[in-house]
Amino acid sequence: MVNDYLLEQIDLPTATHIGGLFNATCSKPGEPRPSADVPPDKQIADLNDQIRTIRAAEGLSLVLSAAELEGAGRQILHAEGIYFIRQIRDLDRLDWLWEQGFRSLAPLYNSDNALGGGSSGDPGRGLTRLGRDFAKRAWENGFLLDCAHANHRTKEDLVDLTLESGGSLNYTHGFLGESILTRWGERGLPLKTARKLFKTGGLVGLSPHPGFLGTFRRYLEDIDILAEIASDQVVLGSDFAGINVCGPDGNRQFEECKGIWAVPSLAERLANRHGKDFARGFCGKTLKAYLQRTLPPS
Repeated sequence: MVNDYLLEQIDLPTATHIGGLFNATCSKPGEPRPSADVPPDKQIADLNDQIRTIRAAEGLSLVLSAAELEGAGRQILHAEGIYFIRQIRDLDRLDWLWEQGFRSLAPLYNSDNALGGGSSGDPGRGLTRLGRDFAKRAWENGFLLDCAHANHRTKEDLVDLTLESGGSLNYTHGFLGESILTRWGERGLPLKTARKLFKTGGLVGLSPHPGFLGTFRRYLEDIDILAEIASDQVVLGSDFAGINVCGPDGNRQFEECKGIWAVPSLAERLANRHGKDFARGFCGKTLKAYLQRTLPPS
């Protein structure tokens, strides 16, 4: 079940030809079962299963430090939804995640948990005290944090904590404002929060996802808006490495941007709108430079 889900979302053969992107894993086995109801040991076992699948992909290897970014097939291992940390003593599991090769964490995956509010959960639930401790401990370990699947209040709380603590926070894959589908809840990034996040030095990744945006024109408009605010901090939010396999609902691709192989044509569009330097940055150079300065050196 977990491997089927993983392989539906990640085109592993394509991922072996590219570098500097994120392979996402998830401790949330699937909808509609709430993650908080799944025993922590089961969630960890599912993560282990996904890790084995990624490590077994021929030609793909994990980036554990800045020194390992060069070359094709180099991937950052990213966990979405830390639902197995429910009390303060569970924070020791961050050490296990680091040892397994994870370098980026998203504390939420849509539904609420002990750390904060998910994008499809209670909009009044913000970052909890345990969530604050989690973020600080994660930064001490060296993790990058991602707020993409949190609700608006939790995103704002994470940005504020990052400004206070000097940690590393990104919004890795999403869109500005509200989705065309209400089922996504508060999955988008409010513009005012984006402006604050840029002050942390973090990146905003914009995803060419019809289920979020409806039209490719809106995707280009989101890029236009952020390019005017912080051109060196807005990037392609590819989500899963490859992004050229439709999800079960069949709505993961625009005709104008069918997966990773369409990035050169996207870059050409962006070069015409914002110049070649911006296009190169958006399509990979900005992310690589960010990883070089935020990942452990070796």
